[in-house]
Amino acid sequence: MSKSNVFSLGGMSLPLDIDAVLEEAEAQPLSTGDGPVAFDFGFRFVRFVARLEQTGAVAQLKLVGDMGPMPFSAESPAARSGLAAIVESGNSVLGGGTFRIAQGRILLGGETNVAMPVSAVGLVSAVTRFLAPAIPYMELIAMYIRPPLVPGRPGESAVRPEWRKSKARGR
Repeated sequence: MSKSNVFSLGGMSLPLDIDAVLEEAEAQPLSTGDGPVAFDFGFRFVRFVARLEQTGAVAQLKLVGDMGPMPFSAESPAARSGLAAIVESGNSVLGGGTFRIAQGRILLGGETNVAMPVSAVGLVSAVTRFLAPAIPYMELIAMYIRPPLVPGRPGESAVRPEWRKSKARGR
């Protein structure tokens, strides 16, 4: 005979009544009156930092995620070339500046408006609208380099073994 387990999330048992959750979330607007609200979260093994600022009747969300290092040409010319093509293609489809390379890191970032009054549902919706179109590019980047939140051995290169120059020479 199987034993029934109950999981409680915020005082609500699963399966959740999504309408009740949304009503409760919409009823409690987030306050940005004391200045910007900063937070971070992980998505697809990438850490994103966010900043929500309200100016007048508009709330703007700025997001940046560090996708990982851009390999040096000496380490992997093929990976560097492939990643540069992904960044260029991603920017042509998603808008210039969505992906950029800064200080040797590949960054995914941008700005989006959040519906007022700002609520948890509105905030998550804005983040989702921004990140969903970038998922295929994130997956392609992860084929070349290990995402930053994926555990690796100390001192191990983020470049996937099949793209490392030393491995390519041995074939």
